[in-house]
Amino acid sequence: MTHDTHHARGSGAASYPDFAWDDLYTGDGSDTADPDLVLLAPADDLPPGRALDLGCGAGGNALALAERGWRVTGVDLAPRAIASTRASACARGLDDRVELAVADSAAWQPEAAYDFVLSSYALPPRGPARTATLATLASALAPGGTLAMGEWDEEACDWGNPGELATLAELTQSFTGLGLDIVRAERQVVPRIQHPGEDHAVIVIARKPHDTLEATD
Repeated sequence: MTHDTHHARGSGAASYPDFAWDDLYTGDGSDTADPDLVLLAPADDLPPGRALDLGCGAGGNALALAERGWRVTGVDLAPRAIASTRASACARGLDDRVELAVADSAAWQPEAAYDFVLSSYALPPRGPARTATLATLASALAPGGTLAMGEWDEEACDWGNPGELATLAELTQSFTGLGLDIVRAERQVVPRIQHPGEDHAVIVIARKPHDTLEATD
């Protein structure tokens, strides 16, 4: 893995077996960044329910959702990322609203259905782990639930090895194939995570349809 580690995020860390993901985190909550308002915007008009942040890092997005009244499950492979999320949740009095797990997104399976599912620059590289993670994100959604994903744009970023980043067509086709309806899909210039400047991202908002029988009740 040769690109700037300030871009590195994600629960797909097992796909980089030689990369020390824990070294990116302090474990004490001091690295919990501001939330990504672009990816959280689809939740603004939803009644607070159950949310999943898969690849939550140090918890900025998960805690922002908890502050809005959501019950949030945060999952990340890096133990110190989860430790930072837990420390920040406790400091903000949100620990009763946040459930945390140390796990790889390619292997973790949801035990509940979620009304809002978030993946913030956390996909593993293209291959079986990415395919499994995308399937998990789709399967975790409750009928009518909303998914928000941001990934670095393979067609515009000037860094990254082949297969590490993502394309808009790849993500929209994957989620459509997994039975989701695409609400919005676009390429954007966005602030880098924990790093000065801007970079290029693909943003996908999708929704799981209601079952036909449910929709006619």
